Amino acid sequence: MKIYILLGFASILLLNVTACKKPKKTDDPSAADDQSVVRKAVLTDMASNVIYATYTDMAAKSNILYTSLVTFSVSSTVSNLTAAQQAWKDVRSCWEQGEGFLFGPVSVDNIDPRIDSWPIDFARQDSILASSAIFNTAYIDGLEESLKGFHPLEYLIFGKHTDPTQYTPREKDLIVALADNIKTLCNTAKASWDPALAHNYTSTFVNAGNGGVYPTQRAAYEEVISAMADICNEVANGKISEPFLSGNAALEESPFAKNSMIDFTNNIKSVQNMYLGKYIADGKGLEDLIKATNIAMDGAVKTKLNNALTALGNVTIPFGDAITQQPTQLQNCITALNDLKTYLENDVKTYVQSITNP
Repeated sequence: MKIYILLGFASILLLNVTACKKPKKTDDPSAADDQSVVRKAVLTDMASNVIYATYTDMAAKSNILYTSLVTFSVSSTVSNLTAAQQAWKDVRSCWEQGEGFLFGPVSVDNIDPRIDSWPIDFARQDSILASSAIFNTAYIDGLEESLKGFHPLEYLIFGKHTDPTQYTPREKDLIVALADNIKTLCNTAKASWDPALAHNYTSTFVNAGNGGVYPTQRAAYEEVISAMADICNEVANGKISEPFLSGNAALEESPFAKNSMIDFTNNIKSVQNMYLGKYIADGKGLEDLIKATNIAMDGAVKTKLNNALTALGNVTIPFGDAITQQPTQLQNCITALNDLKTYLENDVKTYVQSITNP
């Protein structure tokens, strides 16, 4: 009899405790505060683990590129040219993995067009080489966008000569000056997001919702998703489609290094990096904001990302050759990239807008 009484008393106590612990409603102020903390944590990790980490890696590799070309200018051997070519590819990889977040200083300060414009003005480059201009920092800064950055340097070190001993002193001077300019721009991109420096963009981005560039956290997330969708669109409907559909390989970006498919893949890796919150170290990304409340959407994004990367990986020859030799694979790339783009800019953006503050 005592057992039943004790059990009954315990049940009453349990009911009372349960009744006191009400689940938080979505309109509960404390629940909203918790969600705001999560949203800020995601912004923080995207800024530090992806954006700043990518630019830090890029700056370090741009320093190596510059040093390798100084070495080549002094000793123009095959091995030194090969080392410089690899250094160009290494910096290029970082830059392309940054195209999923082309906002902030890289856009406002025109770093993007100054470092990555295509096509090259070959005739003007020849006239510069034939001139008596001194290739210093001020001179390179003052050149048109088609004459500086990755692609003019790519042409000079991959496409200009087959024998490294053929380089003239003027060509080597220009090569070093272009590499120095790339180094400056890469280090500027890094500094602009450096949280240890005054007026850094990391602080602006992470503190979205406190006025300024991002009056709300929603505004920051909209910028992120738009940038991710934009690069999918650019790769699908610009970088791949324009040369492919016209059958004009001369429109290919990065043709001299035969690096285009790697560029395209790194562009989509940048989207993946922002979604996962990971470049080298893992952290919170857009994934963590979405999967907490919409597992199906998280799975769909990851599937579409995998489909796009798989399609790009199925192109097994240089892009210029694939235009005629692997048209089906290229069309599959366009289809998968557009599918990802559409899902990001419509479904994902709309959903994130619904779960972030106005």
